[in-house]
Amino acid sequence: MAEGIVYLDVDDEITSAASRIRTSPATKVALVVPYGSRIATSRMNFRLLSREAVVSNRRLSIVSGDAAARSLAASAGLPAFGTVGEYESSIAAPRPSGDDEPPAADRRPSSRVPAASTGPLATDPSDDADPAAGTLASSATVVFPAPSGEPRPTPEAVAESAPAGEAAPRRSQRPRRPPPDEPSPAARLAAPDAAVGSAESVVDDEQFEAGLPPLFGTRIRAPVAAATGLIALGLVVLAVGAYVFLPAATISLVPRREPIGPLQLTISADPDATAVDPVGLVVPAIRLDVPVEASDTFATTGVHVEQTPARGSVTFENYNPVSSNTVPSGSVVATEGGIRFKTLASVTIPAGTFVLPSVIPSRRSVDVQAVQDGPTGNVPANAIRIVPQGENPDFLKVNNPDPTTGGSKTETPEVKKAEVDKAVATVRADLDRIFQEAIEAGADAPPGTTLFPTTAVLGAVTPDVDPESYVGQAIDSFTIRLTAIGRVIAVDPSPVRTLAETQIASHVTAGHELVAGSTATDVGEGVVGEDGEVSFLATASATQVAIVDPDALRELVKGKNAADAAAALAPYGTATVTLWPDWVSTVTSMDGRLTIAVEPDPGAGPAGSGRVSAPPTASPRPSSSPRPAASPSPAAS
Repeated sequence: MAEGIVYLDVDDEITSAASRIRTSPATKVALVVPYGSRIATSRMNFRLLSREAVVSNRRLSIVSGDAAARSLAASAGLPAFGTVGEYESSIAAPRPSGDDEPPAADRRPSSRVPAASTGPLATDPSDDADPAAGTLASSATVVFPAPSGEPRPTPEAVAESAPAGEAAPRRSQRPRRPPPDEPSPAARLAAPDAAVGSAESVVDDEQFEAGLPPLFGTRIRAPVAAATGLIALGLVVLAVGAYVFLPAATISLVPRREPIGPLQLTISADPDATAVDPVGLVVPAIRLDVPVEASDTFATTGVHVEQTPARGSVTFENYNPVSSNTVPSGSVVATEGGIRFKTLASVTIPAGTFVLPSVIPSRRSVDVQAVQDGPTGNVPANAIRIVPQGENPDFLKVNNPDPTTGGSKTETPEVKKAEVDKAVATVRADLDRIFQEAIEAGADAPPGTTLFPTTAVLGAVTPDVDPESYVGQAIDSFTIRLTAIGRVIAVDPSPVRTLAETQIASHVTAGHELVAGSTATDVGEGVVGEDGEVSFLATASATQVAIVDPDALRELVKGKNAADAAAALAPYGTATVTLWPDWVSTVTSMDGRLTIAVEPDPGAGPAGSGRVSAPPTASPRPSSSPRPAASPSPAAS
């Protein structure tokens, strides 16, 4: 870091900056002020730093990339540079006169006496004027007539009298007194003979105090010098009067507008919410109950069959003359057609009797029952001839002397479980269809709301009679009736738009206000997430305008020409500077002659700020009507 260049932090206070000026080893100190520095918030801070530099015998300059900070520094009388390179170039360049002469870019515009004027009252360009004082040199050029009656030089001629490429030197507020070894004006008046032969001009102390230039270096007698001084004094009085009563400035400022956004927001709709939540970005939703009912009657397709077995008796004959034969209970005999019967008891048939030439069989009878239920067991007499398995059909014979009877089959309706399950599924499908039709019909949602069918859910299904109770009943038909309560979500999108407008309004930065009517919102269609939650994507944008206090801007423009004044106000908006009369080259330093009007932008739609500050006294030029003053902007405090 070069010697004398002091870099400040954003949070450095005025006391810290003043201490670093005092302790700097260099006599030429440059404070580098960053953007947003606390010191750059007030012109008074720069005045205090300037005073500290004078007390510490330091030559202070300000370096800042912030145009507003440079404007405040310049208004406090400090040289201001945009970069450190500019500052180093300025101190490296040769100076017109004296080491204390500030760079031409930082000089205040001032009027000068023509270069042809000489004498003990010639000003020293190294003298610095008080930047806070409104002096004659800050607003007008005073030209005194030559004693020979030559035409009065114009301000342009005065400016052209300076060397090319060099700004006109600034006149100090007070003229330099004559050297100590030079005779005083009073002594010269007391000794007119010496004054007659002298080549120096005679100027009295009143001319010194009034700041009048010498009478162009001519040799005059004392009476002529006194008369010329009175004339010059009158001209000065007239010039001062013209400065007080004639010059005026009117500045129209259109505050700077800045866009806000676009701001994208995801806003959730919660059925459990009772009010809009601007922090959680939640709006209330409506959970609608949709009751549905479906029923149908089904004919019984199941059959109950009742069957009884046929009964009768059979007779066994034993042709074995040697031994008896026992047929156990349950032994099966059958017809030649395969209809089987089982014996209901055990029976023993004695041996047959041998009577030549044949055997007379012994006989025994036993009850039988058809193995298969139903009328198939009803067989005619002599139909059962097949002996039980394992018996010798040559020795044992069987026959039914009478038909078997009693075999029957009765069929009645009977509800089966399978058909009940099928009937319930059919009614449930009808219930779902009725529910979807109710959703498509709007589900009686309130006017102005948007229904989200994908959130529809059918609740628990309840039958009026337990379907299982029908199973096994010998009935011709049965009825299935199911009821349920479905739910679906509806959302009123108007709070979504209101919430988006509230959010964009909360993004207005400090020192600004929202332009009325500039808010634009776009609310997309609601989207249902995997968890069934409804959300909206909203986009909001707006325009903000700086809140400008016209009174706080006065010190930024006083003493500047129209271009510099407009540049000083550029951070706050677009300024139009009008000076009156036409020969005035700088903005007046008198509040009563300076009007700053804050106007809305005519080409930017509805304005949020349209404030005008009128001067305390009447201005010779027309101005806008007074309006309530705005609160000071942080940038202009």
